[in-house]
Amino acid sequence: MPLTDTLSAASMPDTTITEEEKSLILLLETAREHYLQAMQAAAEGDSTASAVEFEEAIKHLNEASYYDDVESNADFNDLTRSVLEDYEKYIATIDSLGPQSSIFALREKINLEIEKVDITNIQIPASLLPKTDVPLTINEYSKRAIAFFMGKGRVHMENWIHRSGKYFPMMSRIFQEEGLPPELMLLSLPESGLNPTARSWAKAVGLWQFMKATGALYGLRSTYWYDERRDFEKATRAAARHMKDLYADLGDWHLVFVAYNAGPGWVRRAIRRTGSTDFWEMRHRLPRETRNYVPQYIAVALIFLRPEAFGFENVQKADSLAYEYVTVDDCVDLELLAECAGTDLATIRDLNPELTQWCTPPNYPGYQLRVPAGASLSFAENYARIPEEKKLDFATHTVRKGETVGAIAKRYGLQTAVIFEVNRMSRKTRLKVGSTLIIPVQSKSVAAIVEVQRKREQEERERALKRREQQRTLAAKSPARTRPQAAAYEPSGRVKLTYKVKKGETIGHIAEWFRVRASNIRNWNDIPYGRHIYAGQTLKIYVPEERAEEFRKIASMDFTQKQQMVRSSGKRSAAAPAERRDRTNWLQHSVKRGESLEKIAAKYDVAIADIRTWNKLKSSRINAGQTLEIYSAANGNGAAEREEAAATAKVRAGNDPTIVTHVVKKGETLGKIASKYSVTIADVRKWNKLNGSRIVVGQKLKIIRQRT
Repeated sequence: MPLTDTLSAASMPDTTITEEEKSLILLLETAREHYLQAMQAAAEGDSTASAVEFEEAIKHLNEASYYDDVESNADFNDLTRSVLEDYEKYIATIDSLGPQSSIFALREKINLEIEKVDITNIQIPASLLPKTDVPLTINEYSKRAIAFFMGKGRVHMENWIHRSGKYFPMMSRIFQEEGLPPELMLLSLPESGLNPTARSWAKAVGLWQFMKATGALYGLRSTYWYDERRDFEKATRAAARHMKDLYADLGDWHLVFVAYNAGPGWVRRAIRRTGSTDFWEMRHRLPRETRNYVPQYIAVALIFLRPEAFGFENVQKADSLAYEYVTVDDCVDLELLAECAGTDLATIRDLNPELTQWCTPPNYPGYQLRVPAGASLSFAENYARIPEEKKLDFATHTVRKGETVGAIAKRYGLQTAVIFEVNRMSRKTRLKVGSTLIIPVQSKSVAAIVEVQRKREQEERERALKRREQQRTLAAKSPARTRPQAAAYEPSGRVKLTYKVKKGETIGHIAEWFRVRASNIRNWNDIPYGRHIYAGQTLKIYVPEERAEEFRKIASMDFTQKQQMVRSSGKRSAAAPAERRDRTNWLQHSVKRGESLEKIAAKYDVAIADIRTWNKLKSSRINAGQTLEIYSAANGNGAAEREEAAATAKVRAGNDPTIVTHVVKKGETLGKIASKYSVTIADVRKWNKLNGSRIVVGQKLKIIRQRT
């Protein structure tokens, strides 16, 4: 089923949709509400409110990311991509980010601003440099990073220094135990901003931002119930061991940081291209974020180790974490465990950020739960008094002919992930008729707790809807004081078309035909997740002005003609702008034994959903020996890169002005390209007859440069 209608079930009877699906719909709709509020605030110029709403939308999407097989859910992927793309665009338009912004929004802002930072007044005498194992090189790049954190990034640096009091004593101990310089713990500042539940836009998690596959290599397990990448102790030890392994391979801390951020493959590729193992020599050959990563570390380290010299001497540090461990053998509500420890739920969650659900994990005897220091004895006494009916019980289910895990999960109102986890089954496990499965059965007390949580979620949803209704009422009374409608957020040059829905059409179909986001169709027409469109309904669609006539013709086609148009035009993935017939940056990956789509996606820095789209996969199941097509803008064997290398070699051969052909890569801007060749953006526009700054991957630009 295309795009967003996979979960459209508001009009279905309750028996056709599981509690898991209902919860996911609620999360998606709540995220959409915050996304819409973010766009409205941005249109009003309220940068603080907009950033808060964007972050709230991302928070709910992150929560949804732990749902079973969500990576294959088109609604989730479409909304996530829309929120992140619009947040990135918004970040580029504002002067600075407030303290509520995530580390990932800040990274994006740094990458956009760093080349423009004024370093005229930044003087770093040699006497100011502390003695460290990691070289703190002072040059224009590190000075720019220092100037940023002293200026627009100051509030973020102050927050990091404050949080360091909470985590650094533990980190310092672990790095010393692992035989590494404790100063390496400073890398966690630009990595996560010392937020143990941070989840990046690339799906890395925790204080040390482990991808799932890399975390697993260092013993960090991730299930529906818990994610050890969020465990501040386990993740710190894993990070120390990962850096130790990288240093044994690369022998240079700057290269270790590059590998930690972008992967060892980028280091080796940069060494091959430049013939140097010096970070500053290979810097221009690295991705945008990575080339600024080492300078950011140097800036953060200098400011943290010499705060008074940079005007940060009065920042108070938080108290260090003080806790002890207790053993929990059952699946118990965290709020009840907080009562046993004589504390509140927020404290228990703060001490145990690895727990992703409302309870301790089932089928995990001996789970080590952190409680406040000094609380273990009273906890043991109170825990022993917990009635058995307040713990999660288990029943058994005998598999009958034709049953699947999904059907069994639906019958008991569970997620399929729960049954796989509790029974320790692989997703490749085939059910045998007559075999027995363990089924978590919630007691009446636990079920009541769950029901309370669901009511809270519903109340939040109702409050959001009430706010929307109040805004509509205000709009009717005083249009001048209201926020503009969603159409106002679209780029200039778009015009509105009205489209009448035909029988059998879905939001997914219409999004494909008019080449817009499915989430935009929902926003333009105020269609919540969980609701169908219907035949005869009139939708507003906003299309580029110069293509309005083309889309009007499309609107007049019948269903078969429109579907044929999509097939014949060669549907493009958002992550792969090149046409399939242009093989530049496409490669073939032969699946190895033990590999998963997640591992392959992480290797090539692409989305799982995109790999499935490119290869027409109906599920995430792949087999050893299978060949997958991958679009990778970073593919070092592409014709585009060979062409650029040849052109650059011609430039280096003489002193006369020479024309270089530069092929645009993923993530590049006119500013970056101009900086690379030491020319101005205006010149690049003039040489290539560009009216604006828009460029696309694979586009060839003429650059005229003089070798000095």
